[in-house]
Amino acid sequence: METAKQILQQIQDPDYWKNLNPGLSVEDSLNPSAFPEIDIEQEHLDNLFLNLKEEGYFQIDPVFSDAEIFSMAMGLEILHQEGWQTTWAFVYDEFWQIFRQLSSLLCSLLGKDYRQLPAFWAWYVDTNNTAAGWMPHRDRSVNTLQPDGMPKSLTIWIPLTDAIPLNGCMYILPAALDPNYPDNLRYIQVDNLQNIRALPAGAGSVLCWNQAVLHWGGRSSDKSPLPRLSLACEFQRGDMEPLNQPLLAPEALPSFNQRLALIGKQILQYQNVYRWPTELIEIALELEKTID
Repeated sequence: METAKQILQQIQDPDYWKNLNPGLSVEDSLNPSAFPEIDIEQEHLDNLFLNLKEEGYFQIDPVFSDAEIFSMAMGLEILHQEGWQTTWAFVYDEFWQIFRQLSSLLCSLLGKDYRQLPAFWAWYVDTNNTAAGWMPHRDRSVNTLQPDGMPKSLTIWIPLTDAIPLNGCMYILPAALDPNYPDNLRYIQVDNLQNIRALPAGAGSVLCWNQAVLHWGGRSSDKSPLPRLSLACEFQRGDMEPLNQPLLAPEALPSFNQRLALIGKQILQYQNVYRWPTELIEIALELEKTID
C-alpha cells in the first residue's frame, strides 16, 4: 500500500497527470481559437439578469464546443476509473480555461475587476441508487446581494454530460418562492415541495446562481443511461472584501503548483461534505501550505 508521502510525490509530478490524461493539458500553450470567449447578445443578457434578480438564477443552453466538453468528460471518467477524487481534474488547463471563456458574461455580472474565488469542485455522480449531488444548501450564509438584487458573488455550474432527473440534475428553490430569502439564510427548509424546480441541462450548458439561493444536486438512479459529470466555481466582485482567500485573477491560469495547493484547500474546506481518509487529509494539508 502506498504511503501518503509516496502519493504526494506522484501528485506533484506533472508528467504523471499528462500521461494519465493525454487528451488534456498541464501548463501547455493552448490554442486560443479552441477556447473562444462566449458572446451573448445584449437582449438575451437583459433577460438573464432579470431572471437572476427575480429567481436567483439563470440557465444558458449549451455554448461550449462538443470536442471541449467531451475531452473534459473523458478526463473525469479516467480519474474516476483510476480512483482519484474528480476535483484533481483542476490540475488540467481546460478546467480553468472553460471559465475564462465566460469572462465577458462575468464582467457584465460582477464588474470588470471581478475575481475568481478559491472555491471549486468537480462531481462524478454515478448511475446507482446511492450516488447523489450535494445536499440542500446555500453557498453563503450571509447576504451577498446588492440593493437592486444583483449578486456580489455567484456560482457558475457546468455539466459535462447531460444532467437529467435520473442522474441527479440540479434542483433549486426560486428566490421568489423562498420565504427565507434573502434575510434568513440559515434556514434551508422547503415548506411547499411544489415550489422546487428541476433544472435538467445539456452537456456544456451554463447554470448561474447567486450565493443566497437554496439549491442541491439530486439522487441518481441505476436506471440512468449515464452518470452526471459536472464542475463549478465561485466568483465575486473585485470592489468588496474577499469572501475567501486567495482571490485569483481571472485572466491568468494558476501554475501547476498553485493548482495543487488550491486543490488541497478544496479538500479541506469541503471535508464536512465527505468522509476523507486520513491519508488524503494529510496530503491536502501538505499541499495547502504552499498557497501564495
